[in-house]
Amino acid sequence: MIQLNWFKTAFRNIRRNISSTIINVGGLTVGFSGAMFLFCLLHYHLSFDDFHPNKDRIYRIVSETNNGTISRYQGVPQPVGKAFKNAYPYAEQVAMRSDNGYSLVTVGEGEDKKLFQISSAYTQPSYFSIFNYPFIKGDASVLGVAGNMVITQKEANRLFPAGDAFGKSVLVNGRLLTIAGILKDLPPNTVNQRQLFISYEDYKIVQPWMASDSSWIAISGGVQCFVLLNKGVNASAVDNALPQFLKQYHPDKNTSLKLSLQPLKDIHFNLNYDGDIEKKQLWGLAVIGIFLLLTASINFINLSTAQIFFRTKETGVRKALGSSNIQIRVQFFIEALLLSLFSLVLSLILVILLFPSFNDFCKTSVSPEALYQYPFVLFVLGMVLIISLLVGYFPGRMLVKLKPVEIMRGYFQQKTSGFSLRKILIVSQFAIVLFMVSCTAIISNQLKSAIQGNLGFKQSGIVLLDIPGERDKSNTITALRNRLSGLSGVKSVSACYASPMSVNNNTSDVVYDNRPPEASFEANIKAVDTGYLSTFDLKLIAGRNLYAGDSINSIIVNEAFLKKVNVTSPEQILGKTIKLNSKPTPIVGVVKDFHVGTFHSEIVPSYLYSKMNYYYSCAVSIDPAQLTKVLPLIEATWKEVYPEKIYSYSFLDEDIKQLYETDITLLKFNQVFTFLVILLGCIGVFGLVSFMAIRKKKEIGIRKVLGAGVDNIVWIFVKEFVRLLLIASAIAIPLSWYFMDKWLTDFAYRLHIGPYNFFWPVLLTFALVIITISVKSINAALANPVKNLRNE
Repeated sequence: MIQLNWFKTAFRNIRRNISSTIINVGGLTVGFSGAMFLFCLLHYHLSFDDFHPNKDRIYRIVSETNNGTISRYQGVPQPVGKAFKNAYPYAEQVAMRSDNGYSLVTVGEGEDKKLFQISSAYTQPSYFSIFNYPFIKGDASVLGVAGNMVITQKEANRLFPAGDAFGKSVLVNGRLLTIAGILKDLPPNTVNQRQLFISYEDYKIVQPWMASDSSWIAISGGVQCFVLLNKGVNASAVDNALPQFLKQYHPDKNTSLKLSLQPLKDIHFNLNYDGDIEKKQLWGLAVIGIFLLLTASINFINLSTAQIFFRTKETGVRKALGSSNIQIRVQFFIEALLLSLFSLVLSLILVILLFPSFNDFCKTSVSPEALYQYPFVLFVLGMVLIISLLVGYFPGRMLVKLKPVEIMRGYFQQKTSGFSLRKILIVSQFAIVLFMVSCTAIISNQLKSAIQGNLGFKQSGIVLLDIPGERDKSNTITALRNRLSGLSGVKSVSACYASPMSVNNNTSDVVYDNRPPEASFEANIKAVDTGYLSTFDLKLIAGRNLYAGDSINSIIVNEAFLKKVNVTSPEQILGKTIKLNSKPTPIVGVVKDFHVGTFHSEIVPSYLYSKMNYYYSCAVSIDPAQLTKVLPLIEATWKEVYPEKIYSYSFLDEDIKQLYETDITLLKFNQVFTFLVILLGCIGVFGLVSFMAIRKKKEIGIRKVLGAGVDNIVWIFVKEFVRLLLIASAIAIPLSWYFMDKWLTDFAYRLHIGPYNFFWPVLLTFALVIITISVKSINAALANPVKNLRNE
């Protein structure tokens, strides 16, 4: 039965020990806040697409090719959807979707004309029978008619803020379309983040070859097929049937194409198919959160047990007056619970205030409503209860074992001269700090070498401009290049498909030097102009540059291409041919290797050719000293050439950083939480030294009377921790070495871990601990020994 005096006593003790209360509450607030943020992040990612009623039956068909190198695509040949629906009774619904990037939407005319960019896709009506994206007006059937589109409510209000968008006509990439349906806004935790859906019949008009039912040889990552399997159909049975399906429908019998089903719940987490984050990275963040809570709990326990010496007589009196062991334990539990609840309130206030910054930091759209949902509430209550039980248990456990007479006679201090429990706690704390610091240092070094290392091309000082899609680009591209080249501060200009390292990459099967088709292999291909090599500073090591023109008349390859075809000298490959569009095209040059993907993947065979209609980007190399002056000139020039389009630009080095966005976010989390763990660790050390200063105050007094100096007294404290730090290092370094070696396996070009990687983390940890110890131990050493020995 709960007694009121337990709470009165708890409040008195909390008020009397205000300094330790502030430290405990501060540490718990930091730990609780970090754990809450991480729980929101994990729950957000793990709940992706949970709102679809048939989520367990929704799959995406994905592709894999193996022409010497395994390549995976989230897209499939366009005919797959129709053929699969007709061939097997496995699927209740099948839907094709072709991504259309950011479409230019024009509303109004003349002075009232407004331009918008909206993410869009072509899709079939069955798409909305698979996914739970409800309509506000209209229904999915309207997408069966060319010229129709549906749009989310948010974008409809943006296009027509003063009226109803339903039934209105707008220009989308120059084509007149009718808004025949309005959708509820899509939740942020869905993989299908498109805001505008155009009838798939329009895709057949705009891209007749890609949308043809005979275009089996073309695979685009944007052309995707989703299926809703019938109830009771096993996905493995479908996977087993897909090879026979390809043999029946695919006309090219020599293809290495392989199809398989990807569960909806896997799409967000599978980086092989353009996922956003791996589950193992989420579990890594969960471990960080656990470490933070452990450190806060250890800190709390250390400071709580340090106060036991002020509570021994109180406990002795309670036991003499008949208090049971359970009642004494409950007293300490209530005190821990009150501090935990107060810390929880402060943490919730902090979390609410920092929630917008948290979303910006994580690049997420977690709703603040998550703080009121039952998973979060259960997590918070469980966290507070467990920590309160742990923190309340240890002090009570140490006191209930003693008899009242022993406590009154002061036996407690003598009998608890060994504190193995505290040693275990402090070693655990040091090990966590060392582990976090070491991992953060290795991740930082790896990403620094990946982003700032030698990629084989120039990164800094290059501005990338979008080239709008047009049927005939020759006049506008020529005008843009000529005008930009004449600007002061511009070094060189290149029109191209994409920069050397980009999210936009194309691959193609290569038939080299008239070899048989079965000897073909996959290569990365880039459409570039004659200024590409100079703009990106690609090194030509043999042959010549491409000639100007819009016909594919020559090719440049990289060194990886030579290795693939077993050519030892760059000069030997000059004059050899690659078959493009059934036409042998000569190789006229060789460039040094450059990265087309991140350090996660190896440098692949690549070749460059000229084709103006495939240019979607314009790279401008500028003088960094004239950046602020030349950027407005570039914008004005671009708008002169494309007055009806929306101007946008980016810097190449920033785009490259975006390719490592998930890794950089993980690093930032490590840095922030490592700092918090170090902070809490130092507080824990401070608490432990406080305990030692109390326990050893008479020893310190005697030593000072006998002539010991401050340095001798400080060494008494320091030597206790040097052994513990060495033990923690022996635990943390092998663990961090093991886990970082596993993490680095995802990088084809990786940091090699050696003992030197742990020198600075260990040195930093030792320095912080010794400084923290010195602050408290010097105070103890300077204390008047008469006060310490007065009771003797």
